[in-house]
Amino acid sequence: MNKVQFIFILTAALLTHTVTIQAQEQHVPGIAIFAPFYLDSAFDAAGNYKLSQPVPRFIAPGIEFYEGVLLAMDSLNKENISLRVKVFDSKKVNGSVYKLADSGALDSIDLILGAVSGSEYLDLASIAKEKKIPFISASYPNDGGITNNPYVVVVNSKLNTHLQAIYNYVLNNFGTDNLLLFRRTTRDDDRVAGVFKTLNSTASGSVLNIRTVMLNTPFKAEDILKSLDKNRQNVIICGSLDDKFARSLIANVSALAVNYKITLIGMPTWGDFPEIGRIEVNDMKVIFSSTFFNPGSSNEWATNFTQKYARNTYLAPTELAFRGFELMYLFSHMLKDHGSDSLWYVLPEKKFQVLTDFDFKAIHKSKTSLTPDYYENKRIYILQQLNGERTKEN
Repeated sequence: MNKVQFIFILTAALLTHTVTIQAQEQHVPGIAIFAPFYLDSAFDAAGNYKLSQPVPRFIAPGIEFYEGVLLAMDSLNKENISLRVKVFDSKKVNGSVYKLADSGALDSIDLILGAVSGSEYLDLASIAKEKKIPFISASYPNDGGITNNPYVVVVNSKLNTHLQAIYNYVLNNFGTDNLLLFRRTTRDDDRVAGVFKTLNSTASGSVLNIRTVMLNTPFKAEDILKSLDKNRQNVIICGSLDDKFARSLIANVSALAVNYKITLIGMPTWGDFPEIGRIEVNDMKVIFSSTFFNPGSSNEWATNFTQKYARNTYLAPTELAFRGFELMYLFSHMLKDHGSDSLWYVLPEKKFQVLTDFDFKAIHKSKTSLTPDYYENKRIYILQQLNGERTKEN
């Protein structure tokens, strides 16, 4: 994205703080959009762009998400859906979400849609509970420790949910193969290994025979080779979220796949790894989980969206761009049809879903709690990368 494109999109964000499609005889639903634009970091007090080229990577996600939202609004406008939309920069300097709420800016809002994380996520979750406004968390793969808050919907599923889906896939497809979990000796990797151990444990013992192998970085293909079986299918599970470890594992395992039958199973972060699409990895099955699947040219809507997004930004849409459209389109329709009825936002109607088959479930951290602590999307896609193609396995 060049400077001109960046300024054009951010100017649109500034000018579109409130967008209303008029409807005089009935209540017009209000939606607040929160995304990290970093406007105060990008422009000085006089409105001059002050960053060097290229545009910093940390700014791109907010723009991508918002561009998806804008395209959804265009579709909703063509369908004569009446909305009041307010857009806020979640990274505004000296402007916390609480200050915004105290100013009354959210008093007429019926739904919050945010691609936020950390403290902004926690603040919006608290405000959602206080004001009884549904908060759709579009991108943060965490619950932030919140409890007793049925107004929060976590769209980007938590790590444990992904690991459950990966374990189930291994159980159903590779139960009798040579199962290996490679990891580092760190607390972070203890967490991943601990989840697999819990899932694999029963009163009578382990369900699957998964051998854990510690790999000290840096490691070589020879360190992996001694755990492989020449006569069986070797299923290697990456037991680490560390990108450097994962990329090294991909490179070294792919070198061994020439002479060994190997399926490599990765983490939910692998969807953005260019390594799994490289020609030297083509002949090896790479499996990973995701809450999103883009079917590409085989899907007419995805193709049309990609073309429209490219016309506006001169770039290919990212997952966040698709999510901006999907969530804005889905929940705008549901808000229109159901108003402020209790818990309507956790029962997404299939006819308004675009690509993702969302499956929101109530999460109760305590078995005795009657009120959900939050809702989480439990729809996990198991994706396979093979011979340059990405396909959906479930």
